[in-house]
Amino acid sequence: MPGLMTFIVKDELAMETLAIPLSAKLPADVCVEIAKRACYCDTAIIKSRYRADSNCLEIDLAGPTASGDVATKLEQLIEKMQVERLSVTPKVLRDRSRADGGFTLDAWTRLTDRGDVWASGPGAVARSGEFMGLLSRLDGALERLAVREFQARQHSYNAMVPSDWLRRAGYFTSFAHSVTFAVHLNEDFSAIESFGQRHRQGENPTFQDVSEIAPPEHCLSPALCYHTYGALMNRKIASGVVSTYTANGRCFRYESKNLAGLDRLWEFSMREIVWLGDREAVLQARERAINAVWRLVDMLDLSARLETACDPFFASDFPSLRFFQLANDLKYELKVDTAPGEAIACASFNYHERFFGTRFDIQSAHGEAVHTGCAAFGLERLLYACFCQHGLERTAELVDNAIRRL
Repeated sequence: MPGLMTFIVKDELAMETLAIPLSAKLPADVCVEIAKRACYCDTAIIKSRYRADSNCLEIDLAGPTASGDVATKLEQLIEKMQVERLSVTPKVLRDRSRADGGFTLDAWTRLTDRGDVWASGPGAVARSGEFMGLLSRLDGALERLAVREFQARQHSYNAMVPSDWLRRAGYFTSFAHSVTFAVHLNEDFSAIESFGQRHRQGENPTFQDVSEIAPPEHCLSPALCYHTYGALMNRKIASGVVSTYTANGRCFRYESKNLAGLDRLWEFSMREIVWLGDREAVLQARERAINAVWRLVDMLDLSARLETACDPFFASDFPSLRFFQLANDLKYELKVDTAPGEAIACASFNYHERFFGTRFDIQSAHGEAVHTGCAAFGLERLLYACFCQHGLERTAELVDNAIRRL
């Protein structure tokens, strides 16, 4: 990797912009991912972005004092996420464009002005009115699809997932930046009394020491599939068929300064379909799900693409796992346009080989670890992308027509 050069631009608001040139050999999608991870590197970072015109990572900093330390951390991040020796390019498998290519560029403002959504904090959005109703109807359509196409068993899971299940799944290694822990104070009279006394005047919660907090036995669930694997742990399932489960629930992924509007939430609604069985059965189920969802894309008249993709691994795991997923077509994403040149991933279709079957000791009748796959839908994202392309009234019409036809 060539030596990194940095420069600082100061402005009148005592904010600085740090620019770090990126290697010309890095694929554009990797540069975008580096910009997303950059926000986690230091609390002084206000915003990060990839500038394709100058091929650099551009970082807004709060104040002039931390730029040296921040630059060092960012250079370490970039070094960890190098993929030059494991180069593979995402593929577009399906592509659809609307005849009318216009966008509602102020979709978020229109929804908030109506009172259908409002932010209660970073990445936390309340839902009401037509937006809430459409979310429910859209999820109902996906649930019926899961039951009709795959005879899926319907489940309802807790918002909390045992930390041990995420440990088994390798989540703390690959996605440590996204974890939201569910914690409580240690069962200790003095510690609880001290905490209460320190906050008598309504102060924001602070901890004198990490020992005040009990080790987290649970996390807020980052995806619903972990509940399915945990529920089936140490069990055998029938061979020769694919076992299918579906659930809707709230999921939580912390995304630092990347949190924005409805396209990137800390807490969001997910509909997930999970398959367990032999390799061919799981892959065939995933393909059937892609075909069914692509029909929905047609019904909703969306400009969208199906692409090979990788999960949002953090720095050390990123190069090798990105290569492994892309090279083996393990993950597909449905990306829907929200503005000219901008799109968000609204669904993913994943094949995990025997990874979760092995980690959770889920076996076939023959005693082998099962293969697994899943389809996951970010409901707020999908509905928001529809709003961006069609506006509220037309979106409601298209969703209701699609529900009748599914």
